[in-house]
Amino acid sequence: MANTSTTHRPTSKARPRLALLPEPPIVAKVAVRVGAINGASPTPSVGLPLVGVSGSVAGGGLKPEAAGVFSRVAWNFLSMGAAEVACRATSVVVTLSLARELGRAGYGRIGFAFNVVFWLVLLVRNGSEVIAARELARHPRLVRPMVNHFLAIKIAVAAPLYLALVLVGWLAMSDAIDRTLLMLYGLMLVTTALGLDFVYRGVERMGLLAISLYLRTAVFALGVWFCVTDSAEITAVPAWLAAGEALGIALVWFRYVREYGVPIPMLTRRFLGVFARRCRPVLMIQVAQTVLGSIDLMVVGLLRSWDDVGFYGAPHQMIAAALTFGMIFLQVIFPTLARSWRDTPEAGRRAIDSLVRALAIGMIPLAVGTTILSGPLVASIFPKGYAGGGTLLALGIWRVPLLTLAFLYQTALIARNRESTGAWTLMFGAIVSGPLVAGLLFRFGLLGASAGLLAIALILVAAGYMCLARELRQPSWHHHLLKPTIAASVMVPVCLSLLPFHLLAAIVGGAMAYAVALTAIGGLRRDDLRPIFGPRCSG
Repeated sequence: MANTSTTHRPTSKARPRLALLPEPPIVAKVAVRVGAINGASPTPSVGLPLVGVSGSVAGGGLKPEAAGVFSRVAWNFLSMGAAEVACRATSVVVTLSLARELGRAGYGRIGFAFNVVFWLVLLVRNGSEVIAARELARHPRLVRPMVNHFLAIKIAVAAPLYLALVLVGWLAMSDAIDRTLLMLYGLMLVTTALGLDFVYRGVERMGLLAISLYLRTAVFALGVWFCVTDSAEITAVPAWLAAGEALGIALVWFRYVREYGVPIPMLTRRFLGVFARRCRPVLMIQVAQTVLGSIDLMVVGLLRSWDDVGFYGAPHQMIAAALTFGMIFLQVIFPTLARSWRDTPEAGRRAIDSLVRALAIGMIPLAVGTTILSGPLVASIFPKGYAGGGTLLALGIWRVPLLTLAFLYQTALIARNRESTGAWTLMFGAIVSGPLVAGLLFRFGLLGASAGLLAIALILVAAGYMCLARELRQPSWHHHLLKPTIAASVMVPVCLSLLPFHLLAAIVGGAMAYAVALTAIGGLRRDDLRPIFGPRCSG
């Protein structure tokens, strides 16, 4: 990157104003060269990078070629989607093995410990990496200086969190196995702090991340399959998880070092102040999303026995796996949204319409199909001790489309630099969800816990829509539900008629019936995808 910049000549005599931070010499040199190459204006702009120059930096606010947008978005989504499908299929096998070998109580133990640490992991990762990915998408020539600063922030956050986690575990847990599980799962904080995945999300090179995901899952699956044969070896589960994460992160580091050199974490007071000011609403959103993803399981873990936690956690993991695909979709489209922050409200509304339509096409049949096949799905994956979990799956699966839609609205606000608009609403929903789930758990049992989170998801969808309406970018989402719903109603009898033959036949046959019905009623118009994929998708 540096060699390329030195071959150009400045196109403007205006002296670019360095952004926001007192930068070390290498950052200042890169910033000056990038600003000169692009004819940077000394006037400030709304989308300034955390490190760099004001004005028009490569990738910042510029519309990419339509063909490039198509290839990037399509390839990124397909590569990450394929990796996620393969890894989730592997996770099903691992889950089945753990549920059988550990029993409901052991499975509940590892599920609770994992979710406690997962909350902290997302604080380290999402609080900073969302901002980092946005700035890298707008200013890809400033990768190295921004990585140095963001890596320092993640390490500074992860270290005290891990120490606090170990201390609380020793003070609050009486069983040595529970303390050990929490400590071993806590190693994910270390691997997350050192992770550089956000670099390749920001510059839209998801292929490397897909390979890294394959590697992490393969190491974990092989370790669990061969080393965990009964409940006495339960501590090997988090140990192999941490080993897989470390190897996957090492792969990304190897690629980064070859391209950009060894990162040197550095943290200045002024950068920290700017980051804290910009990151605060984003961190609130990420914390709220983390809480909403698993608050019901955490409440069940605190108020019920390990046996109930394992019973509730089995369908909960299937729901979390489905929700992951929605999160991947948001990660893939985020750089494109970040670069379109200067578009007109009408253009932004059309783009969000396309995204909502794509989600409706994929999420409605998923929720409907899982509801009608929930019993056979749970029976085919988990041992007999988990019989009856189908009802929990049938109810809980509807949080996937609702939470994905609510998070999409917040992602659009972050991309618009309007993250504070809905941050407090989302945080309020996360705070209220705990008492609501606990109250419904006492009153209606495990089904009440699942229903409580579903009610919160509905409220957040409405709140996010109103936040976008104030920005004049609200989608016409009610127009996007009719045709997928009609096609899903055609899918239902096909699934039920094929279920006596085999569960797989019901799934494949239902999917084919849905696709045919949706196409027949005009629900797959290529023009609707034009704001995402460009003119190639026009009719």
